[in-house]
Formats: sequence, structure tokens, C-alpha cells
Amino acid sequence: MRVKKIAAALICAALVSGMTGMTALAVVESKISSVTLVVEADLEVGQNIQDQEIEFTPKSDKYTAGEYEFLNTGFTWSEEDIPTVKVSIYAEDGYKFAVSKDKITLKGATLVDYGREDESHTLVLTMQLPPLAEQTSAIEQAGWTSTTGVSWSQSAGAGSYEVKLYRDGKTVGTTKTTESTSYDFSAAMTKAGTYFYRVRPVNRLKPENKGEWVESPSRYIDSDTAAAIYQKGSSAGEWKQDEAGWWYRNGDGTYTVSNWQQIDGAWYFFNEQGYMATGWIDWNGTRYYCDPASGKMLTNAVTPDGHTVGADGALMQ
Repeated sequence: MRVKKIAAALICAALVSGMTGMTALAVVESKISSVTLVVEADLEVGQNIQDQEIEFTPKSDKYTAGEYEFLNTGFTWSEEDIPTVKVSIYAEDGYKFAVSKDKITLKGATLVDYGREDESHTLVLTMQLPPLAEQTSAIEQAGWTSTTGVSWSQSAGAGSYEVKLYRDGKTVGTTKTTESTSYDFSAAMTKAGTYFYRVRPVNRLKPENKGEWVESPSRYIDSDTAAAIYQKGSSAGEWKQDEAGWWYRNGDGTYTVSNWQQIDGAWYFFNEQGYMATGWIDWNGTRYYCDPASGKMLTNAVTPDGHTVGADGALMQ
């Protein structure tokens, strides 16, 4: 009996030893303690929600981005929408997620919620992309309307546009900003060469959010046409606008300072810097009123604050 007990004990010891060896061979998974994801999307107002694509770029080779879905209701994007997305992140072999919310970094989106699935091998993230009202849609077309005139298609969400002119591949002048979808480059196209322009939208609510540059077809201007454009520009004045306001460039290149000037039948007042002034103007002991929108001096009218100006624009007592 004692021999049998010893044999049984030896067998048990062998089994335990074998199991211990198997346990030692089990894979030990490394923990992923932080996640960084770059989120890029080109969403446009009016487009079908489920047809829009998002690109997720992990900043580590320990995990990959998988399937995603939009949680927004409706069929197409509206300007009021805040795109909300749920995406699955998968750990690579030999890894599992052990990450807290403050260790999840999203670039291009804001984290709303997260959770782990499949024994922490899958991380599910719910995020919000920037509101569509803070984005701009692509400019679909940019072309020419005349020898020097250009126009482009409207961009949803844009409050203004930046436009740059090029001659023979080099920029001409500075980048112009306009709230219109058209521009006249006659003042800059006074030399022979091949011209084209680039334009991009600037978001109405967040001007720092700008769309992609769109390039127009090229147009060649010969020396005779350039000379004619120059001659026309030198004989006629034109309105100019920069960050400080509107001013008027006369045909000879001069501009009015601290004085009145009649332009196309209307009177305008230009301040000491040469910019168009609006509102009440005190001039030689008399008060005049210039329209806040157009800058034109009012005549035979009642001002917005209830005062009357006569035929000469002067305030009536």
C-alpha cells in the first residue's frame, strides 16, 4: 500500500509540474496605456450622411482603427449639425487596452465617451467633429468672366474668400479678401503673361478655418491687351479695400485725405488716413451724415437717429 501511495504522489507531482510548464508558456499581453488618433473628415452641408468618409490615423503600431458609424439622425448634413461618430479601435496581437479617458487624445475631434470590449482587445470611442457651421464646403468651380474679371462658385459656411493672382507662375501683389464670389484684377494685369488665380473660402464664424485653394484655368494676356488695361486703369479711379477699410484710388494713383470727393455723382468723406468715413461728419462748422453701408452722404433724408438733412446734406436745425 505504501508503494502505491508513493507512486500516486509521484504521478500527481508530475501532472502539477506539467501544468506549471504550460502556464509558463502562456502569452503575457502588454498593456496599451494611451491612445492618440488623428481624425480627418471632409463633410459638406447637403451631402448624404452615410456616404461621407472619415480617415482615422493611429499614432502607434500597437492598435488600428476599424469600422465606424455616424450617430446623427436624418439623411443629409445641415449647417446646424455636429457630426457624432462611433469608431472601434483594435489592439494588435499581444496587446490589450488599459487606458483611461484622460489618456485618449484625439486630433480633429472631441472625445464624448469610451468603453472596452472583447476582454479589452477593442476600444470603442464616441467623438464629435467640429460643427459644420464652423467649416466650409469646397469651391467647385473657378473661372473667368472677362479679360480681367473672375468668379467662382459659392462655398457653404464661407463669410469671405481669399484670392491670389499669378503671372507666369509667380504671385502678383498680395492676397485679396472679398465677401463676394467675384473679383476684378484689372489693376494687377497690366503686363503681358500667362495669368491664373487661386481662391479659398474663409469660414464665417471661425475665420481661422479656411478651405482648400482652388486653381482657375490660365489666360494669356499679350502686350497690346496689357497696355490697354493699364491705360484704362490710369484714367479711371477704383475703390480699394484692406484690413482698415475702404479707400478710393484716383486714376493718377493719388487718394483723398481729410476731405470730400464726388464719385459717380455721390459725395464721400475720407479721413486723415484716406479711408472712407461713415456716420456723422463735422466739417467747417456743419454736420453731414454718410450712410454706414455705402458711405454716401445723405441728402433730403432722415438719418437713422431721427435727424433731417437738406439738399446739400447739411443737418437742418
